[in-house]
Amino acid sequence: MEESRKKMYAPVVIITCNRYKHLKNCIESLSRCTYAEETEIYISVDYPPNEKYVQGWKKVKEYVKDIQGFKKVNIWFQDCNLGPFKNSDFIHERAFKKNEYIIFTEDDNIFAPAFLDYMNKMLQRFANDPKVYSIAGFSMLRPNYSSKIYKNYTFQPWGSGKWRDKWKYICSLDRAQINEEYSRKFFKIAKLYFDNKWVFCAYISCLIRESHDPDKTDLALTLLFYLLGYCTIYPTKSLVKNNGFDGSGQTCWEGAIIHIDDIELDQTPLFNYDDSMRIPVSKELQFPTPEWAKKSSKFGQDPLTYILLFIMGKERYKKWKRKRGGLWCEK
Repeated sequence: MEESRKKMYAPVVIITCNRYKHLKNCIESLSRCTYAEETEIYISVDYPPNEKYVQGWKKVKEYVKDIQGFKKVNIWFQDCNLGPFKNSDFIHERAFKKNEYIIFTEDDNIFAPAFLDYMNKMLQRFANDPKVYSIAGFSMLRPNYSSKIYKNYTFQPWGSGKWRDKWKYICSLDRAQINEEYSRKFFKIAKLYFDNKWVFCAYISCLIRESHDPDKTDLALTLLFYLLGYCTIYPTKSLVKNNGFDGSGQTCWEGAIIHIDDIELDQTPLFNYDDSMRIPVSKELQFPTPEWAKKSSKFGQDPLTYILLFIMGKERYKKWKRKRGGLWCEK
């Protein structure tokens, strides 16, 4: 009985580099979560890309050596700069060697006290659900559901629960082949256009670009989930707040998402929900399409692009487009 109880606690894996204050706030909020003392922490400290980040990196190195309040803290210091995506791959690989499921976060998130309880309950509850491929702790939406959880096709990385086998399967998929396969499913892609033009734009970009390297951004994973019919479990009230919209990160900047500061975290220690209730499904994107995407994505949002691809085929379309001044995706 005691052994099965111990297995419920997924480790938290964190990537960081130089943001000492962000990491400190992140760790302190995790330490206040229920079951923190039963939870292992995995941290990968990236090497600074240039001199600008060295001072903060040194503070991070010193801070992580004295982290307390958890079952165990595992730390890796990189000897060259990996960047966020490769650093994420590194820590995922290490954590999945010993664990069937993990909780991933970057260093700029803070967590409600019930976050770890919620994550562990959801990771166990949906482990064998063939359509659920991740658990999200953050929710931008404020749905008026009686259930405390809901399903959504978007992928959300800010405090994300993952299963080893499901995640390896997602990473092994041939994205280019999937995009090609679904390009002939006219009604599904037409529905995507009406559901969310930003994700539609991402699909068109993936379909006609030359590179076949898998895109690991949350938008790319959202597209993959949409095409394959997978989903993420969300709390109706966010258990995570992102503090990275201060210009300190590589992908988030001040004012990029409105109302991000309005999120208030519940201080309830446990996540209690009725498992017998029907789980509602939301089709809203977790974030509104940002202004920069609207301006830069007019070509991708034009449904005529897809219609021409559907009629002409990919290669004929690309030849035709080059004759007219080059492909948008190659600029």
